Amino acid sequence: MNFEEVKGILKHRLPFLIVDRVLQIEPGTRIKTLKNVTGSEIQCLGHFPERAIMLGVLIVEAIGQSASILLSYADKKGTAKGEGGAMVLGAINNLRFLAPVYPGETLLMEINVIRMVGDAALVRGTATVEGKVVAEGKLGFARKAL
Repeated sequence: MNFEEVKGILKHRLPFLIVDRVLQIEPGTRIKTLKNVTGSEIQCLGHFPERAIMLGVLIVEAIGQSASILLSYADKKGTAKGEGGAMVLGAINNLRFLAPVYPGETLLMEINVIRMVGDAALVRGTATVEGKVVAEGKLGFARKAL
């Protein structure tokens, strides 16, 4: 799935549309997505001027957006154009940041569904750079009309 297709699923828009591409998806089970981190992104200008790094909250957002794409396929209600609203982030559990992410690196997110019950879901998300885990944890989602 390319960037335009991702844009068609998520309600987010620049500068908060984080996922660049979907590499693999198994509806209801797992997804693997990609974010190319660049030094020209607005957050890199001030975080930090001497040595830019990707904000941790944006890593969480990348994991969350990846999960939203996966969940939109898993529940068949969609997120962007469907009547069912969107699966929105409701909880972050045991999320750990293990290494910084720098401009010029490619961030890969892998999301696995732990459980889906009705309008709620629990997923495990892992973000890596060159095979090294930089963040991991569990995220909870619930359906919300938008």
